[in-house]
Amino acid sequence: MKRYFFVLGSNFNLSLAELSALFPHNRWEKCDSVVLSDFSEELDCRELMVLLGGTIKIGEVVKEISLANRRSLAESVKRELILEAKKSGTGELSGKFNFGFSFYNKKNLAGDFFKLGLAVKKDLKNMGLASRMVMSREPILSSVVVEQNKLVKNGLELCFMVDKKTVYLGKTLVVQPFKDLSKRDFGRPNRDDHSGMIPPKLAQIMINLARRNDKDYQDKILADPFCGSGTILMEAYLMGFKNIIGTDLSDKAVVDSKKNMEWLFDFKNNSGKGNNINIFKSDILELDEKIDKNSVDYVVCEPYLGPQRGFKDFTEVVSDLDDLYSKSFEILFDILKIGGRIVMVWPQFRAENKVWKINPKIGRFKFRATLDLNIEDKKELNKDRDTLVYGRAEQKVWREIVILEKLK
Repeated sequence: MKRYFFVLGSNFNLSLAELSALFPHNRWEKCDSVVLSDFSEELDCRELMVLLGGTIKIGEVVKEISLANRRSLAESVKRELILEAKKSGTGELSGKFNFGFSFYNKKNLAGDFFKLGLAVKKDLKNMGLASRMVMSREPILSSVVVEQNKLVKNGLELCFMVDKKTVYLGKTLVVQPFKDLSKRDFGRPNRDDHSGMIPPKLAQIMINLARRNDKDYQDKILADPFCGSGTILMEAYLMGFKNIIGTDLSDKAVVDSKKNMEWLFDFKNNSGKGNNINIFKSDILELDEKIDKNSVDYVVCEPYLGPQRGFKDFTEVVSDLDDLYSKSFEILFDILKIGGRIVMVWPQFRAENKVWKINPKIGRFKFRATLDLNIEDKKELNKDRDTLVYGRAEQKVWREIVILEKLK
């Protein structure tokens, strides 16, 4: 049994929902922006990180120590640093072993352990091992700092996570591949900022919420009937889906999606052969004429969210979207298999201290809780349908993540 820690992204509850979907039998313990859980088998953390959209760091808990026993904690920190320095030898970066600390807690441990780090540097020097302590203005080293200073590849980041009376000392094993994510987001040839685009990390989260802990998901069929510039299609391909369908009413969107998929094949040095990727123009209300009934396993999409700019009569916008979404669910019900899931974004409009929510008719679909666990921030929970809602205070359009399941 090993205990791992996961440093979650800016939307904690949505990131936790992704983990609980993939590992539904695990219990999760929260420490600040980190969750911890026990696993009976060793995780392939690098492979897992490629799949996760809401996790920034993954690591292993190497020691659990009473918060009151600072001496034991200091000795454990020193021991981990020396062991890792010996294992790494002189390293690759300036001939030095690099190490750093991150503090995920409400109690100030940083000052004491920065001093300890400097003391360990002297000990390592006396042992003939050159080292450098990586420091930041913040108590937490970002994944960028960890990656650039090779703390995972040829060094060590120790994370301090405090839960009431216990300090969990963790060793970072992998960080989010931020360069790849940025390249896929901003480096693709066809972007459509005017219409809006779903971020790759959110696309990954939504796909994982759809497939949950299905081990055979790569052979299933995933469809995005509002594919836009193809973000969800691209992320599904990278996650190993072999059967992908993308449709959109816009000619430009279809062209953009195809070009972005071709770019992705080049970016990953892959021809896409062996994958059945079908992208074509279609109104969602005619999709049942172009896709076999009871054939699709997952629908993941961010549909039309209403006008993005200019004055809006939100009451009218909500009425129009309710009508569009209600009709769409009749079509999606026909093409989905029994037990198939939809994960999609519903808009919430916020202005002048008012909130407008859509409420389309979902027919024989059933709402499935986005996050089955108790959460602290009730403002992010839509109790009517067990969904999570998020957005920035200044935004007029917030995202509600909705999961629906097809009943018999």
